[in-house]
Amino acid sequence: MGGMNSAQMVGLALQFWTSTILNLAVSQHYLVMLFIRSQYQHINTELQKLVEECKMLSHIPKRKGVFMTRCCYLSDKLDDIAKLQSHLQWIITQLGAIIGLQGVMVYGGYYFSSVVALYMTYSLFKYGHENLNLTLDIVIMAFVWNFFFYLDAMLNLLNTLFVLDDHNKMVRLLEERTLFSSSLDVRLEESFEKLQLQLVRNPMSINVMKLFPVTRSSTAAMCGSIITHSIFLIQYDMENF
Repeated sequence: MGGMNSAQMVGLALQFWTSTILNLAVSQHYLVMLFIRSQYQHINTELQKLVEECKMLSHIPKRKGVFMTRCCYLSDKLDDIAKLQSHLQWIITQLGAIIGLQGVMVYGGYYFSSVVALYMTYSLFKYGHENLNLTLDIVIMAFVWNFFFYLDAMLNLLNTLFVLDDHNKMVRLLEERTLFSSSLDVRLEESFEKLQLQLVRNPMSINVMKLFPVTRSSTAAMCGSIITHSIFLIQYDMENF
C-alpha cells in the first residue's frame, strides 16, 4: 500500500499546482469571452429588430421619400453591425493566438487531473480513506475543491460555446432576408449582402493553438477519452493490487 499512498499524494499535488498555475489564464479568457458574448447578444437584438422592420418595409407598395430615408438609416445601422462583428471576431482570433500555449496547458491540465480525480474516487471507495492515510476532513475538502475546480472549467467552456451559438444565431437572422416580400432600397440590399458575405468568408472558429476546435462534439470526444483512460487505470489497479 506504500506505493498506492505515494500515487495518491502525487495526484493531489498535481491537481493543486496545475489549477493554481492555470487559474489566472482561465479567468482572463472567461472575462474576455464574456465581453464578446454580451456584445454578440446586443448585435443579435439590434439585428432582429432591423430584420423585422425590413420585413414590414418590404410590404409597402409605394417607394416614397420617407421609405428611402428609412432604408438609408437601416443600411447605416447594418454597416455598423458588420464592423462590430468583424472587430469581435478579430478579438477572438488574436486571443487564440496570444494564449494558444496556455490553452493547451489548460486543456491538458483538465484532462490529466480529471483522469486522476476519477481514479482517486475509485480508490477511495475501494480502499477507504483510512487505508490511504487520508483523514475524513481532507477527503471532504478535496471533493469540495474539485467541485469548484470543475465548475469553473464548465462555466468557461459553456461561455465559449455560447459565443459560437450567438454567432450562429446571427447567421440565421440574416437568412430571414429571404422572407422579404419584395426588394428594398439598393443600398440596404447591398449592406445585407456585404454582411452575409463577411460571415461566409470568415466563418467563426475557436480552436486551441490550431490543434483542435472548441465545439460540443470535440468536448464530448474529450470526455469519452477521459473515461476510457480512467477505466484503463482502474483495470490495472484491479489486476495488480
